[in-house]
Amino acid sequence: MVGMVFMIRLILILVLISGCGNLPIAYLQNFSSVNDVIFGFPEYEITNEIYDSYENSFMKIRFGRGPHAILILAYINDDIYEWVGADDVTIYTYNGRIIRTTGLPHNIEIKKYREKILPIDNPSFEVINLYNPDLFSGILKLSINVKQAKINKLEDQIFVNKIYEKFSLESIGWKGTNLYFQNKETQQIEALEQKIHPRLPKVKVEYYFKY
Repeated sequence: MVGMVFMIRLILILVLISGCGNLPIAYLQNFSSVNDVIFGFPEYEITNEIYDSYENSFMKIRFGRGPHAILILAYINDDIYEWVGADDVTIYTYNGRIIRTTGLPHNIEIKKYREKILPIDNPSFEVINLYNPDLFSGILKLSINVKQAKINKLEDQIFVNKIYEKFSLESIGWKGTNLYFQNKETQQIEALEQKIHPRLPKVKVEYYFKY
């Protein structure tokens, strides 16, 4: 039930691209609501043609098995990237990790986050706020394990550090594993699978930067 309510809300607040093809950004940002969403949308591949059609850096995002959406990079302040979608949804990232959200049914804010993806002390700790329901100054315990891998992106093959990040918030018994794909050459996060809130499905993100 939580997942279905979230999916309906998600369409109201994100830019739906599943089935839209190669549409202009302006059109996508005005495409705001579909109330009969069901789980199980197919993968949406970003091709070179689609990538070239965007003027700004963007992320492809998907919650659980729901539809894909595009968020556009609007600002960079103190190395925090601000990605915006339709209906006032904003996702903030630092070093590729999602550290804050606004406009979602359940938002989060990591108040004290680590400076780097790698290396970190095992374990390390961060302070997190959860909203709806509210939990303030939760202590998030993190530990990582790194493997080497290759991923395909825009018809290229990229060598990455595949970073497994185990997390736990003992005060509410919430735990899981996040996954980050860090470009070994640029040190940039190319993609992630991150559980950001206990009441949201895991979010999958692919980053597409314009330089």
